[in-house]
Amino acid sequence: MTCADFIVSTPDYFRYNPADEFITPEQIEEIAANTKASLSGTGYAVRKPAYLWMTEDALRQDYARYESAEQLDSHMSRLEHRGNMVMGDTRIEALDNSLFDKLQVFDGDISPMLEPDNNAIAIAVSLDDYGNLPNLEYYPKVGDTITVTYADDVKYIDSRTGELTEDTPEEYFQAKLYGARDVEYTVCALVELPNSMSYRYGGIGYDVVLSVDTAQRDSGGAAIPMLYLFDTADEVDEAEAEQYLSKLTAGEFSPLMYESKATARSEFAQFRQMFLLIGGILCAIIGLVGLLNFFNAMMTGILSRRREFAVLQAVGMTNRQLKTMLIYEGLFYAMSSVAAAFILSLAVGPLAGKMLGSMFWFFEYRFTILPVLLTIPVFLLLGWLIPCMMYDNAAKCSVVEQLRDAQ
Repeated sequence: MTCADFIVSTPDYFRYNPADEFITPEQIEEIAANTKASLSGTGYAVRKPAYLWMTEDALRQDYARYESAEQLDSHMSRLEHRGNMVMGDTRIEALDNSLFDKLQVFDGDISPMLEPDNNAIAIAVSLDDYGNLPNLEYYPKVGDTITVTYADDVKYIDSRTGELTEDTPEEYFQAKLYGARDVEYTVCALVELPNSMSYRYGGIGYDVVLSVDTAQRDSGGAAIPMLYLFDTADEVDEAEAEQYLSKLTAGEFSPLMYESKATARSEFAQFRQMFLLIGGILCAIIGLVGLLNFFNAMMTGILSRRREFAVLQAVGMTNRQLKTMLIYEGLFYAMSSVAAAFILSLAVGPLAGKMLGSMFWFFEYRFTILPVLLTIPVFLLLGWLIPCMMYDNAAKCSVVEQLRDAQ
């Protein structure tokens, strides 16, 4: 789900393609001039090699998902160490001050990042679908000092010879930084950075957030606009902005794309409709099987008792009495089925709802009796119709013929 009414960037950004340039300041100015924003700001990508020093245990957790223990030990040995700290990859995103309100603070305070000439940094954490942080020990603590190394260029060399050749095996690749300099930051907060205003991909190492002024100062001006997002004050302004952006981004080769809450709502409605369609079809199939079983059970019960009915008629039961008895039995079976379905719904519904709620974050269980109520007239109709049809068919034969056929 998008975190703003509108997010605008290039197709490369939305399609996760690396690029040297995304949306330009001129394009942002044009969009801002033609829309009415109640809140707006730019997210920046730091286009300069940057590495964050992290504990070896934390970095091992990252690589352990992709490498065996032997490969991991070999990999760690090739990385640059400073005591128990290892130089790991990082993704630095810078934000305009207006966008810090979009961050969900899990621990700490982001206000130091709004101060001029600050050295505050926020660590972007990965929460689960229910807003819980499953591995807190992986991240630095609020108040810790961490070091980021910026470099002008990075070359890969053979760790054995100091030179890279075409014959160098991958396990001997080692990064060599040129023009490197260290910057120390103080962790002021652990935050959740909405995916819709982030790089939209992850990797090895920490994702971190800086203010744009701090990022430009420390990276030597390497922070470039990556996305522009804005909110509108009301539905009228939102509709006007939607219309403007749809025209601006029209065409297969448009340099810009956008996401909006309207498009997100539409996509989610289609996703929801898929669940309703599949669930409706499955329920219809199960319901049809249930109706056929009910029909078969009643019909079989009546056919198996033909001799009994003939004997009852032979000793004096009238046709009207027999038909009434069968109808009452049919209605009893129908109401018994409805009652059993209601009881099973009460018993199984919460369990199934809890299971689905743990699988799909957007699912919320709510018991409704409407489906049970809708089945009552159907089963009552069958409970009346089937005995009538079966009796009318049997009544065409005399009692003697029925006794003979039942033998």
